Amino acid sequence: MTAPDPHAAPTLLDDDEDVFGTPSFEMLVRDGVPVVSGSYFMHPPLRAKSADWDPDRPGRLIVRASDDSIWTCDNVPLTGTVTACLHPVDAP
Repeated sequence: MTAPDPHAAPTLLDDDEDVFGTPSFEMLVRDGVPVVSGSYFMHPPLRAKSADWDPDRPGRLIVRASDDSIWTCDNVPLTGTVTACLHPVDAP
């Protein structure tokens, strides 16, 4: 039995196929440090390119995604570990 090629192109859904789940983009924050991110049920998948704290709004995390879109999450604690659900920022 041969192992699947980890570099193979992903299998994409047909336009008429249903995706089971709600599209979301999340960031894991551990003790105030953004650690890892990922999107679920979104195509193409997103990852964080950068993550910074908003200097004008304590507890607001600002994330630039791999597609250069901007996402935020409010009320993110600076201690402990939390999964922050990010929301897109509307373009001006």
